[in-house]
Amino acid sequence: MIKPLLRTLCAAALVTGAAAGSSASIATAQEAAAIEMIELDKLTHTPIPAFPGVASIFIVGAFDRAGLYAAQGEMKQGAVFPPHSHPDMRLSIVTSGTMYLGFGETFDPAKLVAYPVGTMAITPANTPHFMSSLDGDVTVLEIGAGPSGASFFEQ
Repeated sequence: MIKPLLRTLCAAALVTGAAAGSSASIATAQEAAAIEMIELDKLTHTPIPAFPGVASIFIVGAFDRAGLYAAQGEMKQGAVFPPHSHPDMRLSIVTSGTMYLGFGETFDPAKLVAYPVGTMAITPANTPHFMSSLDGDVTVLEIGAGPSGASFFEQ
């Protein structure tokens, strides 16, 4: 499953690059100069008022636009992100701390599974899920393809 997914992501990146006028061949020195380095640990996140202790920032793209996007979210210790789903598949890479992820339309602490730093959760489109940061702050890099968004389930 991972190899076809990686092939799809790489193909999408090549198509996006080709559409922007670059070539799918080996990058020239001029093209390499256009590559941007982003230091994830230095990003400034915007708090999400509806969810205390949760903040995020878009790094590339946005939910309301077609194409690849990358967003980073952070959750302070004890924060909860309630049950929701997305119309697109999400890749969630834990870059610091331990994210606790559960599946279902109702928040259930018994369903939470630990995803420590260096792990990735692949959440299929339209899959109800929820998150928490039980034992410390957590930072997660999320990648998907828009347009996207979130549908929340009543609690």
